[in-house]
Amino acid sequence: MLSGDLSTMALADVLQWVDAGRGRALVTVTRPDGQARWLLAEERVVIAAAAPPVSGRLSSDGTPDAPGPALEAVALEYLLDLFLQSEGKFELRNDAPTPPDAVRVSMPVQFLVMEGLRLLDERTRLEETYPRDEARLAATDADAEGLSVIDSAIVQVAQGAPALGEVRLVLGLSRPSLLRHVDSLRQRGLVDVEGTAHGPDIEGSVIQQAQVLLRERQYAEAAHVFRSLLATNPEDGRVRRLLQEAERLQIDAAYELFSPTDVVTRDEDYRELDLKGTDRAVLDCLERPRSVAILVLVSPLRELETLSALRRLASKGLVTIEAAD
Repeated sequence: MLSGDLSTMALADVLQWVDAGRGRALVTVTRPDGQARWLLAEERVVIAAAAPPVSGRLSSDGTPDAPGPALEAVALEYLLDLFLQSEGKFELRNDAPTPPDAVRVSMPVQFLVMEGLRLLDERTRLEETYPRDEARLAATDADAEGLSVIDSAIVQVAQGAPALGEVRLVLGLSRPSLLRHVDSLRQRGLVDVEGTAHGPDIEGSVIQQAQVLLRERQYAEAAHVFRSLLATNPEDGRVRRLLQEAERLQIDAAYELFSPTDVVTRDEDYRELDLKGTDRAVLDCLERPRSVAILVLVSPLRELETLSALRRLASKGLVTIEAAD
């Protein structure tokens, strides 16, 4: 068992520990007021979460054992809220049984961490943009196709121009959760909020689309979007963090295809081919067979670039990757 204070070991660090262990782990976070929430992870995926602490339209979708998409989504929203908790205690138990009233969910631990850290970065901006619970929310005439279950519910409720506080109570969302979804919908031009600028936020909409790519495991495509945004605004810390997370997920995905101990051998006919600089740079490092881990160390390229080149070369049959004896 591992336990401690969130002030000395943040939840993101705890979950990185869980992800690295790859086993079954129950993580419980207890706030200073005594309220506790938990998540259960197994093989790097969050498989269960505590039931939502409040009732609402979303949480009535199914039961914990057989949750509908709305109940599963709102249970994950309350997990994301835990990243905003800077005080309290955590407890990590390995090989723990599933607690009662668990809501079955499915989200990679790394993606939960990435989303949680992003929301932590944006918390101040959201609070400053939407400071009043009595501000009215109104749906626009824009096309609202392809929305998530939570976004769809918010747009539906917004048809009656309720106050933000009313929406939160009707749907059973936390305030941070409501604000991040309302902000996403406003960026897409689907809702207006009293006291804020009208119209879509183009950059925010592009970021949202790139995050959809991340959820669909299209990491290279998402990273390309973040690099393009960062090139136009190098000081944007939010985009820089998202790019770092996208690249780290690319690296993790590469190591799912081959192990650091696998041995790489090149085809000696490669010099006759017209290869790109990165591919040739990796092949030039293979004057003798090397493990993937050693190749990453001796390559003049970054780890991600080396692994990406290795995948391309393997697909072309220019290298052989075999398990070590």
